[in-house]
Amino acid sequence: MEFTFVAGLLLGMLGALMLNIGKGVQKQKVQVLKQGRRMFRAPHRRDLGVWLIGLALTATAAVPISLGLKLSESPSIVSAMTGIGLVGLTIYATRVIGERVGWFDGSGIALVVVGTSALSFLAGGEKPPPDIDTTLLTWTVVAMVGAAVALCLLALVIRPIHGVVYGAAAGLGIGLAIFLDDVALVRAGGDFAAHLQTPGPYFAYLFAIAAMVVTQLGFFRARALVVVPAINSSIILSPMLLERIVYGRGLDALGLVMVGVIVVGVVILSTGAAARVSK
Repeated sequence: MEFTFVAGLLLGMLGALMLNIGKGVQKQKVQVLKQGRRMFRAPHRRDLGVWLIGLALTATAAVPISLGLKLSESPSIVSAMTGIGLVGLTIYATRVIGERVGWFDGSGIALVVVGTSALSFLAGGEKPPPDIDTTLLTWTVVAMVGAAVALCLLALVIRPIHGVVYGAAAGLGIGLAIFLDDVALVRAGGDFAAHLQTPGPYFAYLFAIAAMVVTQLGFFRARALVVVPAINSSIILSPMLLERIVYGRGLDALGLVMVGVIVVGVVILSTGAAARVSK
Protein backbone atom coordinates (compact mmCIF):
# COMPACT_ATOMS: atom_id res chain seq x y z
CA MET A 1 0.00 0.00 0.00
CA GLU A 2 1.38 3.40 -0.96
CA PHE A 3 2.43 5.78 1.81
CA THR A 4 0.44 8.65 0.29
CA PHE A 5 -2.75 6.57 0.36
CA VAL A 6 -2.19 5.65 4.02
CA ALA A 7 -1.58 9.31 4.83
CA GLY A 8 -4.81 10.26 3.01
CA LEU A 9 -6.66 7.59 4.95
CA LEU A 10 -5.37 8.92 8.27
CA LEU A 11 -6.26 12.49 7.34
CA GLY A 12 -9.77 11.33 6.38
CA MET A 13 -10.05 9.70 9.81
CA LEU A 14 -8.88 12.91 11.47
CA GLY A 15 -11.45 14.97 9.56
CA ALA A 16 -14.24 12.54 10.46
CA LEU A 17 -13.22 12.60 14.13
CA MET A 18 -13.19 16.41 14.15
CA LEU A 19 -16.64 16.56 12.54
CA ASN A 20 -18.28 14.06 14.85
CA ILE A 21 -16.62 15.03 18.12
CA GLY A 22 -17.13 18.71 17.29
CA LYS A 23 -20.81 17.99 16.78
CA GLY A 24 -20.97 16.24 20.15
CA VAL A 25 -19.25 19.16 21.90
CA GLN A 26 -21.65 21.65 20.30
CA LYS A 27 -24.71 19.62 21.26
CA GLN A 28 -23.41 19.28 24.80
CA LYS A 29 -23.38 23.07 25.33
CA VAL A 30 -25.84 24.35 22.71
CA GLN A 31 -28.32 25.49 25.37
CA VAL A 32 -25.98 28.36 26.27
CA LEU A 33 -27.06 30.15 23.09
CA LYS A 34 -30.50 30.63 24.63
CA GLN A 35 -28.97 32.93 27.23
CA GLY A 36 -28.63 35.77 24.74
CA ARG A 37 -26.17 38.44 25.85
CA ARG A 38 -25.79 36.73 29.20
CA MET A 39 -23.76 33.97 27.55
CA PHE A 40 -20.80 36.38 27.43
CA ARG A 41 -20.81 36.70 31.23
CA ALA A 42 -20.06 34.29 34.04
CA PRO A 43 -21.13 31.56 34.67
CA HIS A 44 -22.28 31.03 31.06
CA ARG A 45 -19.04 32.24 29.46
CA ARG A 46 -17.29 28.90 30.06
CA ASP A 47 -20.07 26.94 28.35
CA LEU A 48 -19.89 29.35 25.41
CA GLY A 49 -16.16 28.70 25.16
CA VAL A 50 -16.73 24.95 25.04
CA TRP A 51 -19.41 25.39 22.36
CA LEU A 52 -17.02 27.53 20.29
CA ILE A 53 -14.38 24.78 20.53
CA GLY A 54 -16.93 22.38 19.06
CA LEU A 55 -17.74 24.85 16.30
CA ALA A 56 -14.05 25.30 15.51
CA LEU A 57 -13.55 21.53 15.29
CA THR A 58 -16.37 21.09 12.77
CA ALA A 59 -15.38 24.15 10.73
CA THR A 60 -11.70 23.23 10.42
CA ALA A 61 -12.43 19.56 9.61
CA ALA A 62 -12.58 20.63 5.95
CA VAL A 63 -8.78 20.99 5.93
CA PRO A 64 -7.79 17.36 6.76
CA ILE A 65 -10.67 16.09 4.62
CA SER A 66 -9.42 18.05 1.59
CA LEU A 67 -5.85 16.91 2.21
CA GLY A 68 -7.10 13.35 2.63
CA LEU A 69 -8.80 13.60 -0.75
CA LYS A 70 -5.59 14.90 -2.31
CA LEU A 71 -3.44 12.04 -1.00
CA SER A 72 -5.90 9.13 -1.23
CA GLU A 73 -7.50 10.27 -4.51
CA SER A 74 -10.65 8.48 -3.37
CA PRO A 75 -13.74 10.32 -2.07
CA SER A 76 -15.37 6.95 -1.31
CA ILE A 77 -12.61 6.00 1.12
CA VAL A 78 -12.60 9.41 2.79
CA SER A 79 -16.39 9.37 3.23
CA ALA A 80 -16.19 5.85 4.69
CA MET A 81 -14.16 7.33 7.55
CA THR A 82 -17.50 8.61 8.91
CA GLY A 83 -17.60 5.32 10.80
CA ILE A 84 -14.31 6.07 12.55
CA GLY A 85 -15.65 9.51 13.42
CA LEU A 86 -18.65 7.92 15.13
CA VAL A 87 -16.34 5.61 17.08
CA GLY A 88 -14.53 8.73 18.31
CA LEU A 89 -17.83 10.37 19.24
CA THR A 90 -18.88 7.24 21.15
CA ILE A 91 -15.61 7.29 23.12
CA TYR A 92 -16.11 11.01 23.82
CA ALA A 93 -19.66 10.26 24.99
CA THR A 94 -18.41 7.71 27.51
CA ARG A 95 -15.24 9.42 28.77
CA VAL A 96 -16.40 13.04 28.90
CA ILE A 97 -20.19 13.06 29.10
CA GLY A 98 -20.61 9.81 31.02
CA GLU A 99 -22.83 7.90 28.59
CA ARG A 100 -22.97 4.15 29.14
CA VAL A 101 -21.84 1.94 26.26
CA GLY A 102 -23.04 -1.65 26.13
CA TRP A 103 -22.60 -4.59 23.80
CA PHE A 104 -24.76 -2.92 21.12
CA ASP A 105 -22.38 0.05 20.77
CA GLY A 106 -19.44 -2.32 21.05
CA SER A 107 -20.67 -4.41 18.13
CA GLY A 108 -21.04 -1.25 16.03
CA ILE A 109 -17.48 -0.20 16.86
CA ALA A 110 -16.19 -3.67 15.95
CA LEU A 111 -17.96 -3.65 12.58
CA VAL A 112 -16.67 -0.18 11.71
CA VAL A 113 -13.08 -1.06 12.67
CA VAL A 114 -13.14 -4.36 10.74
CA GLY A 115 -14.82 -2.83 7.68
CA THR A 116 -12.57 0.24 7.60
CA SER A 117 -9.39 -1.78 8.10
CA ALA A 118 -10.31 -4.20 5.31
CA LEU A 119 -11.40 -1.41 2.97
CA SER A 120 -8.10 0.41 3.45
CA PHE A 121 -6.28 -2.64 2.07
CA LEU A 122 -8.74 -3.38 -0.72
CA ALA A 123 -8.95 0.14 -2.15
CA GLY A 124 -6.52 2.80 -3.23
CA GLY A 125 -3.97 3.22 -5.95
CA GLU A 126 -6.41 3.89 -8.79
CA LYS A 127 -6.17 7.49 -9.93
CA PRO A 128 -9.19 9.52 -11.12
CA PRO A 129 -9.40 10.09 -14.90
CA PRO A 130 -7.48 13.20 -16.05
CA ASP A 131 -10.44 14.44 -18.12
CA ILE A 132 -13.78 14.79 -16.34
CA ASP A 133 -16.92 15.24 -18.43
CA THR A 134 -18.30 18.53 -17.11
CA THR A 135 -21.71 17.94 -18.68
CA LEU A 136 -22.01 14.49 -17.10
CA LEU A 137 -20.91 15.85 -13.73
CA THR A 138 -23.37 18.75 -13.90
CA TRP A 139 -26.37 16.65 -14.88
CA THR A 140 -25.52 13.97 -12.32
CA VAL A 141 -25.40 16.55 -9.51
CA VAL A 142 -28.60 18.22 -10.76
CA ALA A 143 -30.38 14.85 -10.98
CA MET A 144 -29.32 13.80 -7.47
CA VAL A 145 -30.31 17.12 -5.94
CA GLY A 146 -33.62 17.10 -7.85
CA ALA A 147 -34.42 13.59 -6.64
CA ALA A 148 -33.59 14.57 -3.04
CA VAL A 149 -35.83 17.67 -3.22
CA ALA A 150 -38.69 15.66 -4.73
CA LEU A 151 -38.42 13.03 -1.99
CA CYS A 152 -38.31 15.71 0.72
CA LEU A 153 -41.51 17.24 -0.66
CA LEU A 154 -43.11 13.79 -0.72
CA ALA A 155 -41.99 13.21 2.87
CA LEU A 156 -43.96 16.28 3.96
CA VAL A 157 -47.08 14.37 2.95
CA ILE A 158 -46.03 10.86 3.99
CA ARG A 159 -44.95 11.49 7.56
CA PRO A 160 -43.43 8.05 8.37
CA ILE A 161 -40.66 8.57 5.80
CA HIS A 162 -39.89 12.16 6.87
CA GLY A 163 -36.86 11.45 9.06
CA VAL A 164 -35.26 8.88 6.77
CA VAL A 165 -35.69 11.00 3.63
CA TYR A 166 -34.48 14.26 5.17
CA GLY A 167 -31.56 12.47 6.80
CA ALA A 168 -30.60 10.84 3.50
CA ALA A 169 -30.88 14.21 1.73
CA ALA A 170 -28.60 15.84 4.31
CA GLY A 171 -26.06 13.04 3.95
CA LEU A 172 -26.25 13.43 0.18
CA GLY A 173 -25.35 17.11 0.58
CA ILE A 174 -22.24 16.23 2.59
CA GLY A 175 -21.35 13.44 0.15
CA LEU A 176 -21.68 15.87 -2.76
CA ALA A 177 -19.48 18.36 -0.91
CA ILE A 178 -16.75 15.75 -0.47
CA PHE A 179 -16.97 14.65 -4.10
CA LEU A 180 -16.99 18.17 -5.59
CA ASP A 181 -13.93 19.05 -3.53
CA ASP A 182 -12.24 15.96 -4.95
CA VAL A 183 -13.19 16.96 -8.52
CA ALA A 184 -11.64 20.39 -7.91
CA LEU A 185 -8.42 18.73 -6.72
CA VAL A 186 -8.31 16.45 -9.76
CA ARG A 187 -8.76 19.39 -12.13
CA ALA A 188 -6.07 21.34 -10.30
CA GLY A 189 -3.62 18.49 -10.84
CA GLY A 190 -3.57 17.68 -7.14
CA ASP A 191 -2.36 21.17 -6.24
CA PHE A 192 -4.13 21.99 -2.97
CA ALA A 193 -3.58 25.75 -3.22
CA ALA A 194 -4.63 25.86 -6.88
CA HIS A 195 -7.85 23.96 -6.21
CA LEU A 196 -8.92 26.73 -3.82
CA GLN A 197 -8.91 29.07 -6.81
CA THR A 198 -11.60 27.01 -8.56
CA PRO A 199 -15.35 27.15 -7.81
CA GLY A 200 -15.44 23.50 -6.64
CA PRO A 201 -14.60 23.99 -2.94
CA TYR A 202 -17.12 26.83 -2.64
CA PHE A 203 -19.93 24.81 -4.21
CA ALA A 204 -18.93 22.08 -1.77
CA TYR A 205 -19.26 24.57 1.10
CA LEU A 206 -22.75 25.56 -0.07
CA PHE A 207 -23.83 21.91 -0.16
CA ALA A 208 -22.45 21.45 3.38
CA ILE A 209 -24.50 24.43 4.62
CA ALA A 210 -27.60 23.10 2.85
CA ALA A 211 -27.04 19.74 4.54
CA MET A 212 -27.00 21.43 7.95
CA VAL A 213 -30.32 23.16 7.21
CA VAL A 214 -31.95 19.97 5.90
CA THR A 215 -30.83 18.12 9.03
CA GLN A 216 -32.73 20.60 11.20
CA LEU A 217 -35.81 20.22 8.99
CA GLY A 218 -35.59 16.47 9.51
CA PHE A 219 -35.59 16.94 13.28
CA PHE A 220 -38.87 18.91 13.14
CA ARG A 221 -40.92 15.75 12.63
CA ALA A 222 -38.56 12.88 13.37
CA ARG A 223 -36.32 11.65 16.16
CA ALA A 224 -32.55 11.90 15.96
CA LEU A 225 -32.44 8.10 16.15
CA VAL A 226 -34.16 8.03 12.74
CA VAL A 227 -32.44 10.98 11.06
CA VAL A 228 -28.82 10.40 12.15
CA PRO A 229 -28.39 6.84 10.76
CA ALA A 230 -29.81 7.98 7.41
CA ILE A 231 -27.38 10.92 7.30
CA ASN A 232 -24.31 8.84 8.04
CA SER A 233 -25.23 6.03 5.66
CA SER A 234 -25.86 8.51 2.85
CA ILE A 235 -22.52 10.24 3.49
CA ILE A 236 -20.77 6.93 2.83
CA LEU A 237 -22.85 5.73 -0.12
CA SER A 238 -23.34 8.90 -2.20
CA PRO A 239 -19.65 9.46 -3.11
CA MET A 240 -19.47 5.80 -4.18
CA LEU A 241 -22.32 6.36 -6.64
CA LEU A 242 -20.76 9.58 -7.91
CA GLU A 243 -17.38 7.91 -8.42
CA ARG A 244 -19.04 5.14 -10.42
CA ILE A 245 -20.96 7.56 -12.66
CA VAL A 246 -18.47 10.42 -13.10
CA TYR A 247 -15.08 8.69 -12.75
CA GLY A 248 -16.24 5.37 -14.19
CA ARG A 249 -14.61 3.43 -11.38
CA GLY A 250 -15.71 1.81 -8.16
CA LEU A 251 -15.01 -0.83 -5.56
CA ASP A 252 -15.01 -4.53 -6.37
CA ALA A 253 -17.50 -6.97 -4.85
CA LEU A 254 -15.45 -7.55 -1.68
CA GLY A 255 -14.96 -3.80 -1.25
CA LEU A 256 -18.72 -3.28 -1.50
CA VAL A 257 -19.23 -5.95 1.17
CA MET A 258 -16.85 -4.08 3.47
CA VAL A 259 -18.74 -0.83 2.83
CA GLY A 260 -21.91 -2.71 3.80
CA VAL A 261 -20.23 -3.81 7.03
CA ILE A 262 -19.27 -0.18 7.77
CA VAL A 263 -22.81 1.05 7.05
CA VAL A 264 -24.29 -1.54 9.44
CA GLY A 265 -21.80 -0.44 12.10
CA VAL A 266 -22.64 3.21 11.44
CA VAL A 267 -26.37 2.55 11.82
CA ILE A 268 -25.72 0.74 15.14
CA LEU A 269 -23.53 3.57 16.44
CA SER A 270 -26.01 6.16 15.20
CA THR A 271 -28.70 4.64 17.41
CA GLY A 272 -26.51 4.23 20.51
CA ALA A 273 -24.42 6.52 22.72
CA ALA A 274 -23.26 8.65 19.78
CA ALA A 275 -26.87 9.35 18.82
CA ARG A 276 -27.83 10.30 22.38
CA VAL A 277 -25.03 12.87 22.42
CA SER A 278 -26.06 14.17 18.99
CA LYS A 279 -29.68 14.85 19.93
